[in-house]
Amino acid sequence: MVREERSPKQHLPSLLSVCVVVLLLAATAAGPVAAAPRLFVSGASKEANTILAGESVNVTATVKNTGSSGGAMSVEYIANGTTKATERVAVDAGASVKRTRALNFDTPGTYQISVKGPERSAGLVRVKRATAVTVRQDATSRKTEVRGGAVPTAKPYEVQMPSALNRTFTVQTWTVNASQQSFTQNVTEYTDPADASITVPDNEDASVFGVVTVGSSAGVQPSSMQFVLNRSNLQSAGIDASAVRVYHRVNGSWRAAETSVVEERTEQVVYQADTAGASAYAIGKIEPAFSITRTSVVSEQVSEGQQVVVEATVSNSGGIEGTYDAQMQVDDEVVNQTSVTVPADAERTVTLSTVVTTPGQFQIKFNNVNAGDIRVTESEVQTDGNGGAEPEAEPTDTEPAVQTEPAVGGGGGLGPLPATVMGISTMLVIGGLLGAFLLFGIVIAILRRGGSRNDSGFEL
Repeated sequence: MVREERSPKQHLPSLLSVCVVVLLLAATAAGPVAAAPRLFVSGASKEANTILAGESVNVTATVKNTGSSGGAMSVEYIANGTTKATERVAVDAGASVKRTRALNFDTPGTYQISVKGPERSAGLVRVKRATAVTVRQDATSRKTEVRGGAVPTAKPYEVQMPSALNRTFTVQTWTVNASQQSFTQNVTEYTDPADASITVPDNEDASVFGVVTVGSSAGVQPSSMQFVLNRSNLQSAGIDASAVRVYHRVNGSWRAAETSVVEERTEQVVYQADTAGASAYAIGKIEPAFSITRTSVVSEQVSEGQQVVVEATVSNSGGIEGTYDAQMQVDDEVVNQTSVTVPADAERTVTLSTVVTTPGQFQIKFNNVNAGDIRVTESEVQTDGNGGAEPEAEPTDTEPAVQTEPAVGGGGGLGPLPATVMGISTMLVIGGLLGAFLLFGIVIAILRRGGSRNDSGFEL
């Protein structure tokens, strides 16, 4: 029998078949092969670009599974390289899920936000002490919402207001005192004061270029503001830049606040002003409007000579209180002066006096307004204090004003007597009364003496 020899190549198919059979037997013995999950972070995003200190921002991670079976993985939420939160995310095979976490920030600054697994960037978040957003704007007004966070500091919040073009008056920065308390304020600017919800002076003594009103949170008070005013406004009103003030609305009246020029530009002037203690402000120049409504003059004898007292009522019809400088003049010479504060839409009575030591006819004036003429005789300027009749005076008003200011150099007692009574000299009336009393006393004495010799029984 002849034996047939085979080459190695002829044996190869048989060997492969044997290997396949062995693998199949091994797989059958081990059971079915398990499918593998494949999970990873496919994306990251955030809801806000700017938040306040003490607030949080929502960060969303998208986790995807491209494997043939479900699985789970750990996801890290990172800010500036520091892990702020971690969670376990389960995803079915061939599916994706989104998970959102709120990351809180207490310290102002800029933070790079990312989600790791592998790391995906969500972008930058700016954490601020305060923010300002324009919520309404038209041709003559702008409303800005100012919000502050709970920042651990006692320093005031200075907020940069949104920029605005083609406005004659604009608030640039707004500063408040809040001291670790979050707050919301609505700051409204009016370039036309007539559109504001408050009444501002509009007479010839006032030039108002803008109005600011503030709705404040409890416990939060404005501190200062910086604003821009067009030079064209100042030129139209004929007002120097240094004369502009911010006026507070206090108890129905306007009061000037400390205001200063911080920058001079070609077409604009930048001002800094105190805004403490009020919620409405007028920007411009407001002056009091004084007038003298009544005057009178009286005199009395004093040891030094003849004291002359002039009294006047000063009225202020302006929208702001002011200081009125009053002078008393005798024959156009200033002999006494004082100052008095007169509130807006109010009046004050001012009293001034002087002592005349020489006889003559004198014209008495109150701030160049003729109050009356007075005549002083030689006997009335005697210094022994015993003689002399009251000088005649001609008051310019028959209804004397109520005295609210003390007379300068005046003494106690009943005060100065009027120069005349019903058109008759006061001293003549007093002298007549004294003479009548003296005559009555003489008659009584004569009757008493005669009664001692009277036998009729009649007795005084």
